[in-house]
Amino acid sequence: MTGIWRFLVLLLLCQPAARADSLVCCDFSQSYQVELNAQSATGEASLREHAIVWHPIKKKYYLLADVIPLHSEHHPNTYNTEIHLFSSPNLKDWTYHGVAIPKGTMSGSHDQFGVASSVAATFHNGIIYCPYSARRTSHFTQRSIGLAYSNTDPEQLPWHKTANPISDLPGEDDDAALVSDESDNHLHLYHRTASSRGYQIVHCESSHPLKEDSWSKAIVVTTRPEGVRAQELTGVALLNGEYHLFVIEHFYQGGAKVAHLVSRNPGGPFQAFEKHQRYLKRSEQPPNIIYSGHITPVVKEGKLKAFFWTVSQTGKRYGLLGHPVLMPGK
Repeated sequence: MTGIWRFLVLLLLCQPAARADSLVCCDFSQSYQVELNAQSATGEASLREHAIVWHPIKKKYYLLADVIPLHSEHHPNTYNTEIHLFSSPNLKDWTYHGVAIPKGTMSGSHDQFGVASSVAATFHNGIIYCPYSARRTSHFTQRSIGLAYSNTDPEQLPWHKTANPISDLPGEDDDAALVSDESDNHLHLYHRTASSRGYQIVHCESSHPLKEDSWSKAIVVTTRPEGVRAQELTGVALLNGEYHLFVIEHFYQGGAKVAHLVSRNPGGPFQAFEKHQRYLKRSEQPPNIIYSGHITPVVKEGKLKAFFWTVSQTGKRYGLLGHPVLMPGK
């Protein structure tokens, strides 16, 4: 099949009946890969949850990712781990910079036993803000959402952190994502919380993000359909005034699928992006995704450029695979 015919076939596959175009529609003939093999500065390691943010001054994408050494007793899980920084001008060629968000060093700190699971970071007023799941205990419980922020030069490491969490609900908080809305000068935080009501997705906001007490109380913004026992947040993007959430939904019967939800109000309610199609199709994602399909939308100057996934690599190691969208800017 020639290149033009392949493009036309893929374009047709990305046209669902309920909407003019599908958001998740990639050119699988082009790939971006991030891996940490034995020759890497970190040594052989896996990459799990990740956030990719465009820096308009540095003209680079910055990747913030969980890094789990293969020799870790907790591999493949992100326990007692830290968040590392990479950069790229084009999503293809990546430079490793080091640990951007280290775990806490003070006994009793909210992130003493690890930082992890940033779903989305955001550029705002000249710096990058990155939320994370903070693990307070040696059993990795009492999790809350911490906030890290860069210097004007993001490559000056480590980054700063607020002294206390910006969201700390009863139960366990994880899968943190930030988006900035220039129209209201607010940062919007989404994260998963686990409580007696199960796993749910919540939202809060602040116009003064470094003041921990300025954040509104987090409230639930998604509903679980019948048959879904739990929801985990895996991707967030703000595009053309719409807030997009990618949510892993675990079923009582069977496995899990990624739901694509949208709302014009950052506080919801969130509904399926496609009226008759709540979940991403298998054909819209790579075949070797793991951990229920972690997916990260990549946005540059308000336009969608690519998607990245967590995928199997060599042996027990896993890392990141990306593909550009077929119709950038949609």
